[in-house]
Amino acid sequence: MNTDLNRINRLHLMLNEYVEHEQIPGLSVGIVWNGNQCFAGEYGTANKGTGAPVLRDTLFHQASVSKTFVATGIMQLVEQGKIDLDAPIMKYLSYFKLDDERYGSITVRQLLNHTSGMPDENDYAWDRPEYDEQSLERYVRSSSHLKLQSDPGDKFAYSNIGYEILGDLIAKVSGLSFEHYMKSAILEPIGMRSSSFLKQEVEERLAAPHVLGSSPGYGGYVSDVFPYNRAHAPSSTLYTSADDMCRYLQMHVNQGIAGNGYSALQSGSHAAMWKPHAETGYDPKKSHIGLGWFMGDYKGSRILSHAGWDTGFLTHLFILPDDQIGIAVMANSDYVWLDNVSFSILDQLLGFSDMSQIKRSLAHQVASLAVSDGVEQAMEEYQRILREEPESYYLSDYEFVGITEALARNNQEQDAMIRILSCGTAIAPESSTISSRLQELRANKMSQ
Repeated sequence: MNTDLNRINRLHLMLNEYVEHEQIPGLSVGIVWNGNQCFAGEYGTANKGTGAPVLRDTLFHQASVSKTFVATGIMQLVEQGKIDLDAPIMKYLSYFKLDDERYGSITVRQLLNHTSGMPDENDYAWDRPEYDEQSLERYVRSSSHLKLQSDPGDKFAYSNIGYEILGDLIAKVSGLSFEHYMKSAILEPIGMRSSSFLKQEVEERLAAPHVLGSSPGYGGYVSDVFPYNRAHAPSSTLYTSADDMCRYLQMHVNQGIAGNGYSALQSGSHAAMWKPHAETGYDPKKSHIGLGWFMGDYKGSRILSHAGWDTGFLTHLFILPDDQIGIAVMANSDYVWLDNVSFSILDQLLGFSDMSQIKRSLAHQVASLAVSDGVEQAMEEYQRILREEPESYYLSDYEFVGITEALARNNQEQDAMIRILSCGTAIAPESSTISSRLQELRANKMSQ
């Protein structure tokens, strides 16, 4: 691989231009290549309400990328002989119960690889958060009414609840709060000194969450709700910067050895975490699940990854161990297609692309004009783009639906969504997903 500083500098210019022109408030990117060279870049605004820029020490909510840290913590305790991966979780948490006789056979390994049969959470109570140290154990105890979706070990089914249980396991086995263990055993020793799982510790440096609106104008605005609840710390609430994430990436790329020489994990732990345990049914990049990591193939390279999505935030974490590449991408908005950014970066690093720009979303450009100026003006802009600058944009049919779903989550006007989908059906008349969503919205409007 011929990765050099010129390629990194080109990426920096591309990311600057992308954030300047795209519907995205802020972006932070950390890159490790050749095992130890690091790049951290900050772009855009941390808070559209105040205009504060994204700075080197701005922290982003990581959502489910947090789970890879939980897996790292569990493997540390396995190495210390304090946890047996194949022991029932009840061995460590005697109060864990479900309304299902099969729960007694759920193992630590099955929780890590999402084959426990546990259901997923559908209400994180971001709007009614808990802050006390006992909230995590209370949450685990509150699962007693749940039933399993399948036999433990039978098949993959993603479960945030499972990771809250693992976080409680870390707390009970270590004798520390979950957040204290993560800080003292992982974050601080590898040099992530600005990072925390505890929102109260870092509040003044947090990027604000942005959600999509259509009134008074199309675009992101600061969410009234921040996605924090201490009961969901293990699954969701790591706060970190691109600079700090480079240290985490470096540790994993180097098989457990941090850049400062600290040995966070033994090499055998990576072999266990990065071994395929079950098929996911996802795309080839995430075709299998290991212990806390998705894995698959990207253009001939082995790739380990995790993504995160919570109110107002999106995150990506990629490691290509054989190529000695690690990438962390974090956005303080929840309505952009972050794959477009992350894989553009990855293609540059792998030498698959020599592009001079990251493509912008044609769906967002059309949607913005449909909301402000109407369908006719939006379609005229669409035709102009096709004639004059088609290489500057990408088109994803489903993004039209994704945009209206983002607006619906924030109780935006149905008329705006109908205009957006009307453009979508004109651009992609073969898409049954867009047409079905449009029919649904029109029917809802007529029934009101």
